[in-house]
Amino acid sequence: MNSMRLLLLLFPAYGFAQQTYSIRDLKAGKFNGDSSYIYTLPFEKNKKIFLIQAYESKMSHKGEKALDFKIKKATKICAARNGVVMALRSDSDKGGLKEENLSDANYVLIKHNDGSVAHYWHLQKNGVFVNPGDSVQAGQPIGLSGNTGYSAFPHLHFEVQGYDLSGNYVQLPTRFYTHKGVIYLRPGKFYRNRY
Repeated sequence: MNSMRLLLLLFPAYGFAQQTYSIRDLKAGKFNGDSSYIYTLPFEKNKKIFLIQAYESKMSHKGEKALDFKIKKATKICAARNGVVMALRSDSDKGGLKEENLSDANYVLIKHNDGSVAHYWHLQKNGVFVNPGDSVQAGQPIGLSGNTGYSAFPHLHFEVQGYDLSGNYVQLPTRFYTHKGVIYLRPGKFYRNRY
């Protein structure tokens, strides 16, 4: 029996489960046979964006597999993968570093065909271009960057959640097509979208 059929038999309600790598392995590129989905960067073609935080970064990503891109307000945010919009918010104009700001972010959540969900956070007020139920394509603009929610400066918080091989619903590390090839992103570097 091939491994994909075995995974679907083990986790039929979840769709595809992703292998787990340590953060150290991801940063060092120490893995073989990676078959995880390859995403496009969540901004327009040829746009060069700085990655402030990546997985397990000390600022605010301790214990998280999420990415923070430093992006000027009103920059177009694009879908990183084909999917269906499952939830969004676009009516908040509040942001800051107080505990109450945790529930103030504008966002778009997009479900993929394997059951995973991409999260795009801190969007601008009235800056969402899609509606729940809309099908979107990778590279399609879905909103504008902002500074809403728990946020000190304009940026895009991007993460993907889905099932690991143990059946746990977790944040999944994501590989991207970049001008440097297919890689897991590292903080403190600029990345340019190829598509």
